[in-house]
Amino acid sequence: MNKVDRCFELVYWKLSYRRKFIRTLWMIPWTIVSLIFIQIVGKNYKYTILAGIIYLVILPIQAIYNYKKWMKEEMK
Repeated sequence: MNKVDRCFELVYWKLSYRRKFIRTLWMIPWTIVSLIFIQIVGKNYKYTILAGIIYLVILPIQAIYNYKKWMKEEMK
């Protein structure tokens, strides 16, 4: 199955690893905005801290995984 690498693709799993990596990096500003939104709406530090910890764990792992797969794909 060919993965999309050039044009717009809404579905995440149809993207190449390079595009998944780029999309993960684009999620960082949205993560910050969502944490601010959670704090403003919820006015509860517990939810903000919990969401922040989840984001801090998941985003780097996802970025590293996609980067390694992208580099492995480039070596082929």
